[in-house]
Amino acid sequence: MQSMEGFFIQANELHKAMLERPVVVLRAVMSDPVSGVADNTSSDFIPGSVNFDLDGPGSDHGTGLPHSLPSAQALSLYLGQLGISAESEVVVYENRGLFCAPRVWWMLKALGHKNVRVLDGGLPAWKACGYPLNEAPQANTINRVYVPDPQPGWFVGSDFVSQAKANEWQIADARSAGRFSGREPDPRPGVRSGHIPGARNVPFTSLLDNQRMRSESQLVDVFEQAGVDINKPVICSCGSGVTACVVAMAAKVCGTSQVSVYDGSWAEWGANNQFPLETEL
Repeated sequence: MQSMEGFFIQANELHKAMLERPVVVLRAVMSDPVSGVADNTSSDFIPGSVNFDLDGPGSDHGTGLPHSLPSAQALSLYLGQLGISAESEVVVYENRGLFCAPRVWWMLKALGHKNVRVLDGGLPAWKACGYPLNEAPQANTINRVYVPDPQPGWFVGSDFVSQAKANEWQIADARSAGRFSGREPDPRPGVRSGHIPGARNVPFTSLLDNQRMRSESQLVDVFEQAGVDINKPVICSCGSGVTACVVAMAAKVCGTSQVSVYDGSWAEWGANNQFPLETEL
């Protein structure tokens, strides 16, 4: 079992840290993937923070998929433009609580970033403490050179997922029970309903309590009830590789040593008729 401290920071801890030392605060923003409603990108900023746009430069739009991992070069350039170097202490938060900030954390870890955490509870937790807000992002006057140290295994593709069972990897699907079972249609046109054969359903919301990550013992219980053995390797999937990172972080907190995120997720798998699927109809 690992400590939450290596993954998450609480609002009071972030407030104290910002008074003591330089901390780069990133606000992860993206539109709602189901409703299409745009995220708020223009107000209610934690002081000093800047937007990390997952609908913009924070994703590779050349793949035809919603939120693909950019190349190490492209991601490093974007981070440098935001005033971040590989040595920066980074905290990622978001407007919703815990939804897309873990995706940015996972991307930075794949790039080899050492000092990055997620604000547990996001902006709602910060507001609940009564801490100040800015109405505009921090103006970045310094472009930095980000030198990446890409780490293998944080993200995997469909070929790896296809061989998951043979290689004794489990698949944890972060989508809702209705979408996982196939009882609800996928919100993306042309994408089939159902799940990857052999996958277990771990809705990312089941890992949260009031938009904060549950305790380590509670997370273990959720995984066990879903049929996921946290002592064995896990591939996490979802709709487009975003909320899969919530499940992946939770597995890391529980001490799972080998955890990967399927970058294409169901947006890729469900759209390709050559890939098998299961339903619970």
